[in-house]
Amino acid sequence: MKSLLAVSGIGFSYRSKPVLHDISFTVGRGTVCGLLGPNASGKTTLLKCINGVLTPKEGEVRVNGSLLGAMPRRQVARLMAVVPQQMSLAFSFTALQMVVMGRSARLGALKLPSGRDRSEACAAMAELGVGHLAERSFNELSGGERQLVLLARALFQETPILLLDEPTSHLDFRNQYRILDVVSEMTHAKGLATLVTLHDPNLASRYCTHLVVLKDGRLHRKGPRETVFEEKTLREVYGMEVSVHRMPGEPPVVLPGTGAALS
Repeated sequence: MKSLLAVSGIGFSYRSKPVLHDISFTVGRGTVCGLLGPNASGKTTLLKCINGVLTPKEGEVRVNGSLLGAMPRRQVARLMAVVPQQMSLAFSFTALQMVVMGRSARLGALKLPSGRDRSEACAAMAELGVGHLAERSFNELSGGERQLVLLARALFQETPILLLDEPTSHLDFRNQYRILDVVSEMTHAKGLATLVTLHDPNLASRYCTHLVVLKDGRLHRKGPRETVFEEKTLREVYGMEVSVHRMPGEPPVVLPGTGAALS
């Protein structure tokens, strides 16, 4: 199957400090690809390069074969929806207005959202359990509520590619699984290409069919979860002793230490 998102030889530096070195991988339709690595490994910077917010020093990003760097920002917004780690606004928009803005790239310069747009935005919020927040100020919401609203906006944006930067970082235990359940379901149902950065390798194991692992700004491993999610790779990347446990019909689980066991 042809890859929808192709990242080839990406390198990036902040001034004179190299951050990313020769990163290459692809994400196909209907795939949730997990981007793993310790803090400061370059995960967020890589997402910004893929989305065109940062311009890579080397390499290129292609969407369905077309070069992203040659596209205007409005066209990029029709192809990629982004859920950042955190967002605060200078102006006081409601949560519903934030979601409706997700479709602005599809509207003409002077065209306003329709009643149907607002209705579908409300439905997207209701699906994630935040419909009751529609008229609340976005800036007054908790971190977890903001993340759920931003995911609703991304899904409402109706793009073929989803980029999510630590979408579970401000969520409680229940909502971590709730948000990734929705992401997984929508990815498979709509044939999206989803790239998600995660701190917790066990969440990546549960929801991601493919993994890209970074260490010190370099590509350490990539491929299907079954081949990448192994003790040697996780030890090398996180610098600690771990044990990976596999049970029939379940995704593998990593635990700290060499003697850990699952009952």
